[in-house]
Amino acid sequence: MKELKESDLQIGDILIFEDFNFEYGKLWKHFKKDGLKGIFYYLLHYLIAWFDPGKEGEQYRNIYHAAVWGNVDVNRDNNGLPSFENCVVQAGISGIGCASFEDTMSHETVMNVYVCRKKNQPESFEQDINNSVRNFYKEIGSYSFETAWLLAVICSSRYSSGTIYKILEAKYGKRKAKFIVSSILELINKYNNDHQRDMVACSVLVAMIYKNAGYELPVNVFEAINSELPSPKFDLDELDENELMQAVNAETLGDWPTLKETVVTPRQLMESPDVEVVGVLRHIK
Repeated sequence: MKELKESDLQIGDILIFEDFNFEYGKLWKHFKKDGLKGIFYYLLHYLIAWFDPGKEGEQYRNIYHAAVWGNVDVNRDNNGLPSFENCVVQAGISGIGCASFEDTMSHETVMNVYVCRKKNQPESFEQDINNSVRNFYKEIGSYSFETAWLLAVICSSRYSSGTIYKILEAKYGKRKAKFIVSSILELINKYNNDHQRDMVACSVLVAMIYKNAGYELPVNVFEAINSELPSPKFDLDELDENELMQAVNAETLGDWPTLKETVVTPRQLMESPDVEVVGVLRHIK
């Protein structure tokens, strides 16, 4: 994969973050620094990656975060004269903010950043995207941990090895299970349309920026991932077919296409058929 530098980045590039391998020893380091909160945030990076395992096999990547390369006022929070610079615009625990290229790439949690670029960009693309970036960035807002957990539920639903999908498949079969999951995802994304500011998380912010700019990204809804991990057992006897499922004719449900959604994971953005990975940025020591 081509190694990139800051000057290679273009406005609107989607940045997908990979962390270093998990180390038990770092749990104690983070505990001494920030207590249980430090352990929580260290584990959070890996929980996001483990929930959304991807298809790399032995080349597995700890994908945990997404951001966008934009041009914003880096003095927004200092009440100083406006100073517009290209930087990493992202949603974090402090809300929507920005960071310089060097600060980002030298951070201890950043191993690689994969640069994804929209294919077939129209002439107004960068301006359209950056207007959308600035519209979100003008307010710090707050990070939605509820949305982050929703992403975990989505991952457990969209993978053939996901626990939620397995429960539905065991009760209703593959076709009906996919129908249920698709319906849930559609409801989540319809809610997001009217509550964007309340659902800010890293990859969701990027997806909303693209959607509001008129370039909504299609993402893969279902992935067939083989897993040898043991699955918890559930008693499904109390579940009954409801009227909706009785009305579904599984034989007539066609293949499920890619959908356009905004409540998506970093890995779904990276795998969108509308973008291509143009290279990688390496950690700066």
